[in-house]
Amino acid sequence: MLKKQKVEKLLKNSRGQYRYMFNWIGGGFNDIWAANLKEFKSELKRQFGSSLKVDYNTLHKATDSSSKSWDHAGNMMCW
Repeated sequence: MLKKQKVEKLLKNSRGQYRYMFNWIGGGFNDIWAANLKEFKSELKRQFGSSLKVDYNTLHKATDSSSKSWDHAGNMMCW
């Protein structure tokens, strides 16, 4: 018998924005809160300019558990 995989809800803030998580080409990672992909690209340019390039193969909307895992990995790098 096959088990159904539990589907997690996407993480969304009070402004209706999703947490987009991504890696940079050349190393590193970051996240941006945006309502949609168009807003993501606009916010990306506003925050980081055009010198850094996003690896769009890694871009995804966060769930609660993926967000916690992402934050934990980032905190481990700071130690």
